[in-house]
Amino acid sequence: MEQSTTNLSNSQFLAQNSLQLLEALAGESGLQHIVELGYAMFGNPVLLIDTSLKTIAFSNTEVKDDPVWNEYVTSGYASLSSVNYYTSNKLTLLVNQSEVPFFWTDPYSKYPRIMSKVVIGGKQIALLSIIAHEKPFQNTDLELAILLSKAIAIELQKNKFIHYSRGVMHENFIEELLTGKTKDGKIIQERIKVLNIRFSKNLYTLALDISRFDNSKTSLAYLRNELENQIPKSKAVIYEDKIVLIISYDDHDQFYKSEINKLKMFLKTYHIYAGMSRCFHNLEEVQEHYFQSLDALRLGMLLNEEDYFHPYEEYAIYHFAESSGVENLRKNCHPSLWKLIEYDGENNTDYTRSLYTFIIHSKNITESAKASNIHRNTMFYRLEKIESIMNIDINNSNTFLHLHLSFKILELLKIDLP
Repeated sequence: MEQSTTNLSNSQFLAQNSLQLLEALAGESGLQHIVELGYAMFGNPVLLIDTSLKTIAFSNTEVKDDPVWNEYVTSGYASLSSVNYYTSNKLTLLVNQSEVPFFWTDPYSKYPRIMSKVVIGGKQIALLSIIAHEKPFQNTDLELAILLSKAIAIELQKNKFIHYSRGVMHENFIEELLTGKTKDGKIIQERIKVLNIRFSKNLYTLALDISRFDNSKTSLAYLRNELENQIPKSKAVIYEDKIVLIISYDDHDQFYKSEINKLKMFLKTYHIYAGMSRCFHNLEEVQEHYFQSLDALRLGMLLNEEDYFHPYEEYAIYHFAESSGVENLRKNCHPSLWKLIEYDGENNTDYTRSLYTFIIHSKNITESAKASNIHRNTMFYRLEKIESIMNIDINNSNTFLHLHLSFKILELLKIDLP
């Protein structure tokens, strides 16, 4: 009789907590609220970490005398020594193999734990730990851990990053680099060791615009995986309507020879535009070069829609030109260039185009004449006439640079040459 009463009491307790979790999920209260509910359910602190061993959430509780808890709460991730310890004593293996929550004790952690995987679509996304800091575990706690893990899985599926995640350890780390949350060199090196990621000395960020991608034929996850196959030394993540890759190679020239052509074909096949940053060498600079890749992508799509691949190096001068503000672009053009454009319009000549040809051929008279399909002497005459109309010395280095920049501004403003 007493056993039946106990079973009924346990069932009621579990049903009551199930209802609370269901109400929290329906009420859009958020992950932290669910974690705090977990604390109330167990009467013990709750910790949630992702598969990269980074802290996702924890209950608002002080556990000053437990080193593992404090490590996750203070630094936000596991140290290399902790990772090595739990790998050597088989906890990592046990978590991977276990389908249900289990009790765990070890000398490194002061208090016993319940360890429970959080699984989405058959893949582990996170690990839930309950710490017996305030009271010993009860008979129902393993069943409660199952309920809480399922509720957390449902909540995490609302998060777009988790939705696209493969449960691969590097993805959260890359997101931190992209957002600039992690910029400390020492922390980055520690995380690289923990995650066992290797980067070569030459780094690039590549951003692909997927805002208009038709995923009715091919999934974004498949596309991302294919990109990593196309560029073997890369790590990819789906982030803010982009697929973003951090690419690393020892040899810059070899990368361009072996991979860029394959990448261009890939982009053309799927009709996707991409921007790539300049080469850099420190992971602390990922966010800065991610912004470079976005600028290259934006300017490339504006100025050259026929190409799908846009390296920042080809658009840096345009980026510089617009840095003073779009409203000032026209003012930054060389004033005499407008005079030449006006002259061509009134006299049905094409001196502006001749000047542009001369500039893009780096003041090479022979190549400029050839590109214009005129005699070399005719090119000389045109340049003298241009100097007369504009009242400038084309060979002055500052004037030449200003004119070059001015033509780039015309491209940005979508002003066609006469």
